Amino acid sequence: VGEMVFRSEEMCLAQLFLQSGSEYDCISELGELGLVEFRDLNPSVSSFQRRFVSEIKRCEEMERILGKRAFH
Repeated sequence: VGEMVFRSEEMCLAQLFLQSGSEYDCISELGELGLVEFRDLNPSVSSFQRRFVSEIKRCEEMERILGKRAFH
């Protein structure tokens, strides 16, 4: 068996500019593919000050409600 050398895949740093309204779908698709790593360009902004907080809270509440119903 020959010597194996593990190397990282070639990478590049890119910045995306997306139209409002389509950004969620684009980012979601990229995340699902698992081919990108995202950098937080606003690390000083708390989770509760972010743009989609209300939508995330609604989803978490629905998960909680549906989870309770699954056990009753």
